[in-house]
Amino acid sequence: MRITSGLLVVGASLAMVATSLQAQHETISYAVTSQPEDAGNLIRVDAMIAEKALIGELRRVSARLDPIRRVHEYFEQSHDGVSVYGAGFSRQRDNGRTVSVFGRVHEGINVETFPGLPAAAALARLEEVAGARPATDALPTLAILPTPLGELVLTWSAPMRDHRTHFIDAHSGDPVHRMDHIYTEGAVGFGAGITGEPQKVSTWHTEGSYQSWDRLRPAELVTLDGGNDLFGAFLLTFPDPAWVDSVGEDDDNEWSNRAVVAGHANLGLTYDYLFQRHGWRGMDGEDGRVFSIVAAGDFLNAFFLSAPFGPQGTGTIAFGTAPDDIPFVPLDVVGHELMHGVTFSSLVTRTGLPFLGTHTFVLGPSSFAVAGEAVRCGDTYTFEDPFGDDDLVAPLLCFDEDGMPTQSRTGKLALFWNEGGAINEAYSDIIGTSIEFAFHPPGDGLLRADYASGEDAEVSGRRMDTPRSVRIGPFPYPEARGQEFRFVVALVGERLIAYTGYGMRGSTPFRTTGSGYSGVHWNSTILSHAFYLAVEGGEHVPSGQTIQGVGGANRAQVEQAFFRAMVDLVPPFTTFATMGVAIRQAAADLYGAGSDAFNSIHQALTAVGL
Repeated sequence: MRITSGLLVVGASLAMVATSLQAQHETISYAVTSQPEDAGNLIRVDAMIAEKALIGELRRVSARLDPIRRVHEYFEQSHDGVSVYGAGFSRQRDNGRTVSVFGRVHEGINVETFPGLPAAAALARLEEVAGARPATDALPTLAILPTPLGELVLTWSAPMRDHRTHFIDAHSGDPVHRMDHIYTEGAVGFGAGITGEPQKVSTWHTEGSYQSWDRLRPAELVTLDGGNDLFGAFLLTFPDPAWVDSVGEDDDNEWSNRAVVAGHANLGLTYDYLFQRHGWRGMDGEDGRVFSIVAAGDFLNAFFLSAPFGPQGTGTIAFGTAPDDIPFVPLDVVGHELMHGVTFSSLVTRTGLPFLGTHTFVLGPSSFAVAGEAVRCGDTYTFEDPFGDDDLVAPLLCFDEDGMPTQSRTGKLALFWNEGGAINEAYSDIIGTSIEFAFHPPGDGLLRADYASGEDAEVSGRRMDTPRSVRIGPFPYPEARGQEFRFVVALVGERLIAYTGYGMRGSTPFRTTGSGYSGVHWNSTILSHAFYLAVEGGEHVPSGQTIQGVGGANRAQVEQAFFRAMVDLVPPFTTFATMGVAIRQAAADLYGAGSDAFNSIHQALTAVGL
């Protein structure tokens, strides 16, 4: 296995070279837009799509019309009839004319597509790897998986009851990759919310009681009461008709349960914002039933859990309880989690896959010291088992000057970050904040719209306006590319990478208290800060650039451009660079390339390095 440079075939808007550990194939990324300098590339990409579709290497899996009468198609790549996971093109057309293409394909694939393990044996092996039973009755899925190191591997995969989808080598059964499904962070009654202010609760009257089951909106919104019973809430994350027994109830419609009141009311406001601002219906865009679990446990966090999990297998959002028994359901947090569901659903509808973690790396030093510890190529890392004595020891991933993995002290540490995960978190922060501004007046304090997260639950979180004002240990949150947190990884087996607690921000090393975290929340402020600048304007401190901003009265333009880029344009594997191009394209689609909205967005993205 060797790192080789992929062929650069991209639009003028983007310069990005993919790498591969297999010399026999190249990963080619495309971000071709309607800018005049891309006209020739659009013609060439269109011809390539037509050719590959003709010979069966590309298959159109969806075509949908958007509100401005543009057609969005997605083409999935396959090799010998087997899907190449996450590879393909998202193409936008206007009256038969191609406007933009985003995606990537793999050329020169040399992968044997007949699995050594039959499906039944693969499922048994997946149970061993996960330490859990399958989450559904379906057989595992066969696909060619591009690993985070760029290698193409024939894999079997299945969602398991540990809330992960696991991928194993379809020949050897060795673990290759794993994907989390948890993304962490009628009648009208009244009740007191988390701040003590009265909130309307859209309820359903049945059998002498009122339930937190909104049947007035086009999508049914169901709020389940976890009762701060973590085990009980855990059971609600699996499909089971018994969920109906956990719907919040009150006998007179004068609600006193703050978690149910605020969670249910804020879920309704989130639905209203998505529909009124973006024309998006519920979580799946089709007014499917939306589930929320409040008081899921005594923990200061919230999460989205994607399908095939949740009370009906369609996903759910869940919220814990902050200190002093404050339900962790402020409006921006509820909006944040539901936006994770929108991101997941919109990509699955268009492409058949969710918005994926895009793990990229650079080569760092051979060694560094942090907190009195030496981190060196040739060392191992111990992943401690919190439930027993089955600690896992794996070598740190390093490469030599020829691009080969090495355990030599002279190798270079591979420093990873999860770009897709950070984009996902940024989008949820952006929409959560936008919902606040839609329903609360601007200002500081409770029930005021601002650019801080979770403040109505008296929790201090990251800020989109001044990320540097909040610190992660000795480091401020990043405000531009080049300030991101990157992590040393260990190689488990031959292909599975695992994030350690060591890393570097720029040239400064750091050590976290645990392992397995890829910095998605920390690095999200690079993109969310660009959103803030595009709306409010001002100086971007690291670059010294001044952004005009559209102003608060026109913030909907920036919100709609960002939203469109995610739900209509980008492919499952998306980097920060590609996201920046897609957001610009969305602004051009909606408001024109010379508009104030486009210019503000372009300036803001440029300032943060996108």
